[in-house]
Amino acid sequence: MDNLGYLFAANAFVWSGVIYYLFRLIQQNAALKKDLDMLKAALEDDPKS
Repeated sequence: MDNLGYLFAANAFVWSGVIYYLFRLIQQNAALKKDLDMLKAALEDDPKS
């Protein structure tokens, strides 16, 4: 029972990594959605189609 501090530290480290990863995925998804919306708008405004 002496190693509970290490267990907590490892658990906190892993969860902070998971939260950071999810945050980055959300940011990347928002950027891709913005790019896709801009591409859709450009294709709708294209007089050739």
